[in-house]
Amino acid sequence: MLAELEAGLVSMLTQSALKQKLAKVDTLPDLDGDNLISRLAAEAPAVYVVAGTSYRVADSALTVPFALACVARNARGHEDARRGDGKVIGMYQMIEAVIGLADNGRAGGCLWRVSGVDFMSDDKLARAGLTVGVVRIETTVGMPAALDEAALADLADFSTLRTDYDIPPHVSATEHGKWSGDPQDLSSTAPELQDTIQLQP
Repeated sequence: MLAELEAGLVSMLTQSALKQKLAKVDTLPDLDGDNLISRLAAEAPAVYVVAGTSYRVADSALTVPFALACVARNARGHEDARRGDGKVIGMYQMIEAVIGLADNGRAGGCLWRVSGVDFMSDDKLARAGLTVGVVRIETTVGMPAALDEAALADLADFSTLRTDYDIPPHVSATEHGKWSGDPQDLSSTAPELQDTIQLQP
């Protein structure tokens, strides 16, 4: 589930008009410290998808947080990195575009909402000429269902799939019930089409 959500967010950004103004859209590189900052500086302007670290559970639903980190850099200085200079997109423009995409946007089969925006203040980022803003987003999904071992055991004898077609419905639900019996009762009505599939062991 989480992998699908992450991939869906990357796809949402990649397929947007914003992508044309970015050098990179990806998940956050698996680096830390100076190595991470060097990579961010080399790839800016960029948006990175970052999985959250704390999930809320209530009423059989899971609230899943992600973050979209907007990384800007401009040789003319931090002000142009924030605002853009007409040639290179700025962090503020990236954040506005990301909010527009993510709030009530669909990605990974889920509807997302923006829960906040944070601006990073870090000496190492500043020395590398980077300006970073993070758009926090979340979605709510149903809890993954556990496998019912007893139900799976009952499927051991399931070797034949039979389907009966009545499109559009011409007969009553009572007649449909007769068709699903074992053996079938086709004495008064019959399906227009039948399929029988023997499942492979």
